[in-house]
Amino acid sequence: MESSKFPTDAEVVIVGVGGIVGSMLAYWLTELGQKNIVGLEKSTIIPSDIASTAHASDFVYNTTHDKLGCWTTNFSRKFYEDNGFFLKKGGLEICRKGDEARWEELKRKVASGKAFGTNVRLISAAEAVEKFPLLEEDSMIGAMWDPDAGLVVPRSQEVVNFAVETAKEKGALKTFTNTPATGFEIENGKIVAVKTDRGIIKTNKVVIASGIWGPLMGDMAGVGVPLMPLEHPLLFFGPYEEIQDTEEMLVYPLLRDQGNSAYVRDTGKFHGGMLEWGFYEDKNPRLVDPADIGNPDKTMLSDSMRYLELEEIAEPLEKAFETTPILSELGWDEKSSFNGLLSVTADAGSLIGESPEVRGFWLCEAVWVKDGPGCARLCAEAMVNGKTQVDMHSFDISRFYPHQKEKEFVKTRAFENSQTIYTPAVHPREPYITQREMFVSPFYEREKELGGHFENEVAGWERALAYTTNRKKLEQFIKDVPVRENEWDTRHVPYDVANAEHLAMSDSVGMINLSHFPIMDIKGPDAERMLEYLSVAKVGGNTPEGKVIYTNFLDEDGGVHADLTISRLGNDSYRVVTGGADGNRDWVMLRNYRDDNGLNADINIRTHDITTLGLWGPKAVSALSNFVDPNEIDIKNFPFVTSKNLTLNLSG
Repeated sequence: MESSKFPTDAEVVIVGVGGIVGSMLAYWLTELGQKNIVGLEKSTIIPSDIASTAHASDFVYNTTHDKLGCWTTNFSRKFYEDNGFFLKKGGLEICRKGDEARWEELKRKVASGKAFGTNVRLISAAEAVEKFPLLEEDSMIGAMWDPDAGLVVPRSQEVVNFAVETAKEKGALKTFTNTPATGFEIENGKIVAVKTDRGIIKTNKVVIASGIWGPLMGDMAGVGVPLMPLEHPLLFFGPYEEIQDTEEMLVYPLLRDQGNSAYVRDTGKFHGGMLEWGFYEDKNPRLVDPADIGNPDKTMLSDSMRYLELEEIAEPLEKAFETTPILSELGWDEKSSFNGLLSVTADAGSLIGESPEVRGFWLCEAVWVKDGPGCARLCAEAMVNGKTQVDMHSFDISRFYPHQKEKEFVKTRAFENSQTIYTPAVHPREPYITQREMFVSPFYEREKELGGHFENEVAGWERALAYTTNRKKLEQFIKDVPVRENEWDTRHVPYDVANAEHLAMSDSVGMINLSHFPIMDIKGPDAERMLEYLSVAKVGGNTPEGKVIYTNFLDEDGGVHADLTISRLGNDSYRVVTGGADGNRDWVMLRNYRDDNGLNADINIRTHDITTLGLWGPKAVSALSNFVDPNEIDIKNFPFVTSKNLTLNLSG
């Protein structure tokens, strides 16, 4: 039942409380001691009938190469099980005949499963048919079996209702339907209120769990939310006589046909015993502008359900008939089939944490049902405790640099990620095609002349992982490099050359371009105090000027947050150099610590002002002596781990 009196203040406001993520946030925030939570919902009812949760297929697999993703899925599955919302039936991922690349990927998934604690294994085509009799055995090489896979039952919407009502019964949550957030009040970079048509709610914490509407919420606060809604075809076939009268909520195990970017599940006793076939477009995904959600010309019963044209899925559907011919026999039910909307981000990961742009403005976005309780738990822990039980850096919203949240960047990268939701297998070093050459070093053209392998970029910076011209030069070292027989192990990086370059550098001297490394100059009366607190190593006190300290930033429990070097430039002046992928996250940590503790220290980002080169090896001093006075860099005048201003003589 909805609260009658509209509140004027709250500890936390949840925007989008009617979906799986928003409802679980209410549940966990209540458990963590929050007592005045307001949940806003755009829909007229809770559970929401317009969000992605309303049409989610609700299955739970734990077959990813991502350690954090495995944790959130396992945590979520246990929550569903403990509260009576999970039916464990197992799940298959089949491999079609002729698709040896997919079979190799399934082998890798099994290996990742062993590393991350899952129970997946490979089975034969005959075993797959035993488990899922609707399969055509002759169409497959075999399959991967996940015995722990299953379905959220009866629907994830029931979990939403359970979570919301639990928080209400404890007196912590008030909900308001038909009440979207219409704006936010921000003062001095901090959230102070949420606006609605029913009134303004004063708060210093708001969390956006609006899913496909997330970018629109972010825009109202000046916060980039790097996701795009994507159309996801869902077709229903049947009814299938064999299951029409079943009392089970799921008759067969779940089935993924990832080589065809599709899945199949039965609807059990619901929907009259149909078979559901879902597809993720891998050639020309249809992204949707968030502002176009609910367009009456394209929308069916719900804002997140859009009209489906059969020609959009004609080719993959024909392929589906090869492995599950029963679909062809049953025919599809046009009236109940549709394009659902889901969220795809700029790097394919979830978005969790406090926004860098506005303090107190939190996100818990782009989360699958299989991860809902786990992701919401991590977000709630971060909001209340300031730390989480596992490291969530790969989901942390602060991993994105500002340029990675620009509209065009998000759109093009989300398009690429939409093409690989199910197929093809994504290599750990898979290069993006779009938004390249955003930042290059002064040596870029020369590196290209040397045959630099620029297949990957870091934080927008192009970087070479090896140089083709060294293959001939370093033949004596290449012969000592172990051969990687599997093509997957050498894809995108010529490791024989890269390893030979390192061997040659250890034997002589080599130069590495590190221009993608973020650089921050920190100066002010409290610079020493701030870095002393965050760093493991001593950086202040009697640490001499010119000293270079390699250290870590730790969290309160001793977990490693950052791996970096700090140079003491003066009494109250330091230079921090950190890893390219982590620079924005480290900047946010420094800024937040400074601001939260009222410290006086200026943080000046210098990454695009200063070029970074590494000159290493036993002959590095000799090489550098060609360009500076040798006495300047003699070990007595330039000892280990010190910094020094030098002027290079590059004439002639």
